[in-house]
Amino acid sequence: MLWWTLQGLAAAGHELQLIAPLDAREPAPTDDDAAALAQVCTAVLWPVRTRSWPRSIASAFRHGGSVTTTRHFHPSLAQVVADRIASWRPDVVHAEQLQAMRHCAAATAAAVPRVLRMQNVESSLWRQVAQARLLAAPLAFEAGRVRRDECEAVRQADRVLSLSADDTATFAASVDASQQSKLVTLAPAFPSVLPAAPALKGDPAIVLAGSGGWWPNAQALDWFLDHVCPLLWSALPGARVHVFGGQPTPVRGVVWHPSPADATAAFPEGAIAAVPLQIGSGIRMRILDAWARGLPVVASPVAAAGLAVASGRELLIAQRAEDFVAAIVRLHAEPALRANLRASGRAYLRTRHDIAVQSERLIDLYAQAGARLR
Repeated sequence: MLWWTLQGLAAAGHELQLIAPLDAREPAPTDDDAAALAQVCTAVLWPVRTRSWPRSIASAFRHGGSVTTTRHFHPSLAQVVADRIASWRPDVVHAEQLQAMRHCAAATAAAVPRVLRMQNVESSLWRQVAQARLLAAPLAFEAGRVRRDECEAVRQADRVLSLSADDTATFAASVDASQQSKLVTLAPAFPSVLPAAPALKGDPAIVLAGSGGWWPNAQALDWFLDHVCPLLWSALPGARVHVFGGQPTPVRGVVWHPSPADATAAFPEGAIAAVPLQIGSGIRMRILDAWARGLPVVASPVAAAGLAVASGRELLIAQRAEDFVAAIVRLHAEPALRANLRASGRAYLRTRHDIAVQSERLIDLYAQAGARLR
């Protein structure tokens, strides 16, 4: 999401500096990645070491705040941001998600407006996970602390952007009436056409995202493998499910792939994208990616939430395992339906996520944030 935002702002003629943490335990960006970034912005990828969960819990209870924001706060990174604000004097500081907001505190003293883009309602995600898991009390407690962090971030920001109207309404219900005028819905910029990877085996081939360390993804994947796949093999014996990322486990008809360095690999030509999430907020970027790469999508109601879509128009919505299988069987048997969904998905991207249009709207919101601060 951030990559397309940077591209859109750079194309509109704006000078950008990107300051981001780089976990010291992760591989450094490739030369190609660094060159691509250099074309749109000055990038400062600051090496950090993310705190362990036990240390984060202890620190959160000592100093207040949620565990998740404490875990991802790095004083050295905040100092880099402060130094850049002092030396470069930007017109606006854009914080990309809740955890980034604490790093931008120096903007207040420098009278530089802060715009926060909430990629989702994190407190809602924690609450949903608490409702779905055993031993939920600590997770529910964390949900409350994250909600307080969100309210404080809204208070500090000059504009707060949500990806969907649903998320904006959720934030509005949580904050004081005096803060609600800051809340704006702005769909993320995204291209309408991207390349697909070469086709994979399967009649049909179905692609899913692995867990990637995010429990809702793992839950959705396990549910699909346990409940959908047995019915799928009965209906379509030649089908193959391709999972990208996560911990491989031997399951009949399932092919495991490592998490790809390039997202293209996870969207092979001719495949069907299944998005069975049962916990979510914001907008599923995986659905936008599938549309741009020409893949028809079968999604749960939770996965489709936040998008102004209708089942049978841009995608197929399925709740139960039987519904997912029926939708995949339909897509396999009806080439015209696949073509219509591909065309409607790309039309949705052109209408609601055009990079130039959404970038201009974002620039206007930056100007509003500056006017409000003045």
